[in-house]
Amino acid sequence: MNLIRLWFLTIIKPKKAFIELQKRSAPQWGLYAILIRFVVTALTSILFLYLLDKKPFHPSYLTFLSDDEYYKYEIFFLPVFGLAGWLLSGNVIYLILKLCKIECSTDRILNVIGWGLLVVMPVVWLLDWINLLTDNYNMTVTTIIHLFISFWEVTLFAIGFRRIIRINTLLSLILGLIVKFGIFIPLAMIFVR
Repeated sequence: MNLIRLWFLTIIKPKKAFIELQKRSAPQWGLYAILIRFVVTALTSILFLYLLDKKPFHPSYLTFLSDDEYYKYEIFFLPVFGLAGWLLSGNVIYLILKLCKIECSTDRILNVIGWGLLVVMPVVWLLDWINLLTDNYNMTVTTIIHLFISFWEVTLFAIGFRRIIRINTLLSLILGLIVKFGIFIPLAMIFVR
């Protein structure tokens, strides 16, 4: 099953898709997913923001980068951010599971996280591009869209952890919340504008 077919399967039957993902190379599929998500985002949404001369909604925490040129640099560091967040979250989840005395593979965890982060992106890209093209790209609209997408990601992580690591639903959901709201969003608040 190729990447596009697995993506469609994840949209319509996520439980079955994560069983299929379990048969794929780990963590390669997660790595490919992370690279696709963050490279495409950098080369489209972030590049559009830079070319349209948009400014970040909030001043940069990275004080050495001016708001005027932030998006120019984010094009290059966004994929690095994505890889770092992916590796950090995968290892945090691995540590939590080990502390709970649950056997697991970091590689499988990284596949679940990478895949869960990629599946939602065509919707995010489409909505962001429409908002940019119609000049409706603002903090309120973007926050609402990205919040709903974040809950979709948490759901996908929970399904993936449940199916691949074979842990209970509550723990799967908690781990999904940790990945998105405990790691990725706090890091994004610092680095992604």
